[in-house]
Amino acid sequence: MKTAIKVIVVLFVFLVLAVVGIVFLALGQVDKIAKAAVEYGGTYAMGVETTVTQVDVAITQGTVEMGGLTIDNPEGFDTGHFFTLASTNASFDIDSLNGDAFIVPTVHLQGIDVILDKGEDPSNYNQILENLARFESGETSPNETKAGKNVIIKSLIIEDINIHIANMPGVSLLAGDVAINIPKIELQNIGEKENMNAGDIFNLVIKTVLAAAVEAGGGIIPGDVLGELGNGLSGLTSLGDMGIGVISDLDLDNVMGNVAEQLDNASKEVQNAVDDVAGTVDDAVNDASDKIKNIFGGKKKDD
Repeated sequence: MKTAIKVIVVLFVFLVLAVVGIVFLALGQVDKIAKAAVEYGGTYAMGVETTVTQVDVAITQGTVEMGGLTIDNPEGFDTGHFFTLASTNASFDIDSLNGDAFIVPTVHLQGIDVILDKGEDPSNYNQILENLARFESGETSPNETKAGKNVIIKSLIIEDINIHIANMPGVSLLAGDVAINIPKIELQNIGEKENMNAGDIFNLVIKTVLAAAVEAGGGIIPGDVLGELGNGLSGLTSLGDMGIGVISDLDLDNVMGNVAEQLDNASKEVQNAVDDVAGTVDDAVNDASDKIKNIFGGKKKDD
């Protein structure tokens, strides 16, 4: 009898150890799973390879840290990247892991560097914008899908955004690469109106950053680059239509749908100003002509 009890106790201990081992093994795979999900979502949405150096998920604490995210250039560009992100910190609702939606109260993205490269035709940003339009249209190959657990982010803070213009004929040669800094943008209520997964988050962040570049780049970024960015952004779903709130010094609300219209209006205002100047010049010329006629007897002849 005692031997049987000992056997049962030993089996129970082995069972407990096995369960604990499985749990730790599963927890050990969480980082790899999260890293793979981020890289797949970025690569699919952007249409270029996306990599992450490190992802640390602390399930018991409800936190995620990510470092070294890089979105490569399309083929043919010699600059180091299209987009890099130095660090990401996020908190999540542990109870939501078993729910229909993954609830994330806060995400903080810090240290973004974007290179808008004009070295090829089309430029790297035009190719990226075309890929985002393809992504939003729902076009998928048999091996690709946007399926995934819905993510709801209450607050997404994007901080320290740096935009560079590279290989721009006549600009890079004379003044070096043009650069602007955007200190902070906050997006709210992401995923509450429509389902969002990893690829959708990438799409949202990239088009928000590019729209901010258009808003902040007037007088700094060359006009043809602003026009190309505006045309590409105008074909993407606006933040307002996605039910996303924006806190920023820049006017980004619904900017995706309105950038091209804004640029067109600006162009019309410039043309009107040119027409006004031309009209003023014509009036001045006519007035001078009348005075010359008077000098040479034109007025006397009329009398």
